[in-house]
Amino acid sequence: MNLHQIVYYSRNTVGGDTRSMLQGLRDIVSVSQKNNSRDGITGALIFDKTWFLQVLEGDVTAITRTYDRIAKDARHGEVTLMKKEPISERRFADWSMGGTMRSPEMQEIFLNHGIAGAIDPTKLDAGTVVALAQDLKAFEAGRKASVA
Repeated sequence: MNLHQIVYYSRNTVGGDTRSMLQGLRDIVSVSQKNNSRDGITGALIFDKTWFLQVLEGDVTAITRTYDRIAKDARHGEVTLMKKEPISERRFADWSMGGTMRSPEMQEIFLNHGIAGAIDPTKLDAGTVVALAQDLKAFEAGRKASVA
């Protein structure tokens, strides 16, 4: 396998009121998990009402095909590739697609990565997005462990 990682951002164009937007975002994560499991892709999706930040990992052909599909998806605007490079190992091996919506209890994690207010992906580098996604993944795992 020719293992690669893509990091990109896009404008969230999922419309509607808060409830329908949340349902639309849940649908994106659900379909992504199914498709990514099928295609051997792992990664993380971070989103708020304005932006998506995403890390995709897997075979270069599979993640390129997925990125190209996302770029044509009407729910994503201004799709911008931040990084595409070979990697030696996956950072999100156990996530076919973890999805995290920014919430107040995660604010400290965002602050630790220099994001105090609204996400502005034009001021972030790919390394920051990957590190943020890893920290959010750890936060979600800790939250699930405390419930169990």
